[in-house]
Amino acid sequence: MSEGPREKGSTRGRGEDEPRATRSLRERAYMVELGARLRTLREERGLTQQVLAQSAGIATDMVSRLENGHYSSPGLRTLVRIAEGMGVSVAALLPDLPTASGAPGVETNMRARLQAIVQRASADDLELIVELAGCVVQRRR
Repeated sequence: MSEGPREKGSTRGRGEDEPRATRSLRERAYMVELGARLRTLREERGLTQQVLAQSAGIATDMVSRLENGHYSSPGLRTLVRIAEGMGVSVAALLPDLPTASGAPGVETNMRARLQAIVQRASADDLELIVELAGCVVQRRR
């Protein structure tokens, strides 16, 4: 028995069968999250967009467009330059993929903030952070 043509707008899952609009919305949400993460990391380091752009060797408006989610597809080279300009890894810039519900969770954002703090911390501060985290986790058990 052959199936008839698929109904317009029906989906069978992610990937090729996923409607372009849904994929586009997920990609847009990811870019907004990347921009928010970039802004947070930059501000935590006390950098202006102009100073970051200069240290990364890119245009200031590119930093602004990224932070505001208006740059739809930054290249790897751009992300590497920005990461180097802030002294972080490229991975620190990239948000996790959205959760099953489709939106990045609060936990993801908190983990990103903690990771940014840890990357800036001195060796002595890292020891204190580990001890504090251990106490917090132990208290909840």
